Amino acid sequence: MKRNISVFILLILLASSFKYRSMTRENTLPVITAGYDSKQQSPKAIAVSSLDAAVADLHKANLEMAKGNPAFLKSLWSHQDDVTLFGGAENLDSKGWKAVEASLNNTGSVPAKDVTYTYEEVASQEGSTQGYLIQKEHYRFADGRKADLHVTVLFRKENNVWKIAHRQADSFPTDVKSDKTSK
Repeated sequence: MKRNISVFILLILLASSFKYRSMTRENTLPVITAGYDSKQQSPKAIAVSSLDAAVADLHKANLEMAKGNPAFLKSLWSHQDDVTLFGGAENLDSKGWKAVEASLNNTGSVPAKDVTYTYEEVASQEGSTQGYLIQKEHYRFADGRKADLHVTVLFRKENNVWKIAHRQADSFPTDVKSDKTSK
């Protein structure tokens, strides 16, 4: 009799444990990308529960942009009329999605086959609906050209997806000493 009661209690504990695990799985965040258009060559979907995932996508998109493919980077931007890009193509300031998109298209119009992209993250912060990234970006092209930039990127959440709302980029001299925290 005692054995039957013990088995019964064990079965109740197992059943309640199974119910709790299935409820927990139902409440997890859906798997979404950081805004990449699935019609293009899409990377595998990742859960964007933090700004870090969106920043990782940004770094991949920056390399693609340097190679002349702006599609991935454009997919990470908000398409609202209040987005801004300072220091884009030809060092012009752009306001509104159409102007930002045109600047991104112009910047990516000269493809580079061999390019090296590295970055040094200076600071970042994630809030519930907004976040920022401050970093140094270094581009080295096979033809000897190079670009070193101080960059500030502001993100905001739109439909639970981190999108770029602003980017500011300024050149800096390459002989300036800096902390080497490249990733």
